[in-house]
Amino acid sequence: MIKFPPVKPKPLPKSLIYQNGEVYNMFSTKTGKHLGRMIAGERFYGKIAEEDFEFYPNKENYVSLYIVGLLAKVKGQGIGRKFIQFAKHLANNERCQGRVTVYALNNQDGKILNASSPFFRKCGFTSSEKPGLEDTDRVIKGLKPLHGDWYCSLPMYLPVK
Repeated sequence: MIKFPPVKPKPLPKSLIYQNGEVYNMFSTKTGKHLGRMIAGERFYGKIAEEDFEFYPNKENYVSLYIVGLLAKVKGQGIGRKFIQFAKHLANNERCQGRVTVYALNNQDGKILNASSPFFRKCGFTSSEKPGLEDTDRVIKGLKPLHGDWYCSLPMYLPVK
């Protein structure tokens, strides 16, 4: 009789992500609770595209993984960062070549702390719109934004290495 060495089972990850089309839901493996949702899909950008946003400077006709929306049900637990890491993984293919884009929608209620651009900036995103990026960096440092259009959207992208 062949004896196999005992196999120590690997522990489950703290969370799992399930895909349904372009919707990605994260659940806790401990409690089964829904932790958050990301909507993302590949988009073509260029002169013939319907959406002609300029995310990547001096780049024409490219495909990126576009994050339409990201929602963490509980803030401060790393759920959003896990989704960003997952988005980087999804974009690591021949079409996207590591490009990830998002329109950071800063809240219209005037609450600087609820703006999404500081979160994406801390995750490594940047923008070709310098005034919006400067305001984002000021908010991260605890200062007030200088530009009156702070409460709008900021096109952001992850630099490709």
